[in-house]
Amino acid sequence: LGPRSDGLYLGATGAYRSTPATHWVFSPTAGFELSRSVIPADAVEKVSDIEGVETVGRLSSFSTPATSDGEELQVSLLGADDDTMPTALVDGRMPEPGAFEVVVDRQVLRRGIDIGSVINLNDGPDFEVVGVVEDAGFGFVTAWTHHDAFEEARREVRPEMAAMAGTTQALGVSGSFDPATLEQATGLAVATPEEAIDSIPGTAQQKSTLSGIVYTTFAVAAVVVGLFFALVTLEKRNEYAVLKAIGMPNRTLVGALIVQALVASAIGYLFGLVLARAVGAVLPASVPALFLNDTAITLLGTTLFMGALGAIFSFRRVTRIDPANALGGPA
Repeated sequence: LGPRSDGLYLGATGAYRSTPATHWVFSPTAGFELSRSVIPADAVEKVSDIEGVETVGRLSSFSTPATSDGEELQVSLLGADDDTMPTALVDGRMPEPGAFEVVVDRQVLRRGIDIGSVINLNDGPDFEVVGVVEDAGFGFVTAWTHHDAFEEARREVRPEMAAMAGTTQALGVSGSFDPATLEQATGLAVATPEEAIDSIPGTAQQKSTLSGIVYTTFAVAAVVVGLFFALVTLEKRNEYAVLKAIGMPNRTLVGALIVQALVASAIGYLFGLVLARAVGAVLPASVPALFLNDTAITLLGTTLFMGALGAIFSFRRVTRIDPANALGGPA
């Protein structure tokens, strides 16, 4: 569930996290949604003139069917300027201005697309893949090109959007400016990357739902561990009584119980990790699953904590064992 949640969330929000922009500017009635925003061409100059603004870049997108090497795809094509392009280039180079060239998100490599591949937009131009970027997904198969090439492709693929020629859907802005001043001077709406991400339809709800399932799983794990060690305590009642009879203090027995819970939880976690990796290896390329070290470490820590928490339910049983009663018969 963790890799699935990361794959869905990170694969849909990279456009706002992978660029140098510190704020995003949308049309005032768009609600920070890229698909609903239309910004006129002269807004770039107006925003650039605001005190403290250092860089301004355009960002637009549309999705369209496409093919690559005979495979049918649904592509999210993003048009950007140099100041709103992804910064984490891991292979190849960035697209040349005006050229039908793209860089693709690294996760697209699972679909068999790599540098040198050609993405054929249905009823539109062909784009050559010239580079690979990290963490720049925006749903579907994500490809980034310069905004001028994007506009030409949009005219061919979506002729009904001809009225949007020269416009952009958002502006990525960086600098030490006052967002309120920018809004007042331009009549546009300013959002932080986090606000823009939360406004992507379904993203916040999707993440909260999957996170809720994960948290519920941990709660169930704590209950299962607690029941398991309660049974173990009952079965080993006489052994605990002998240890207490020869002078072992309660804190040592409780410590041993916690160690057992941690070891059992760690073994269960490792088994689950191996199983998850195996399942991830056979998942179709169209299913987003992202195994992150940070997530793995967080899940390990939470698993160990919940295991220890579950073992706490057995502490009272251990500390109340009376050696005389336990060894002589039922207490």
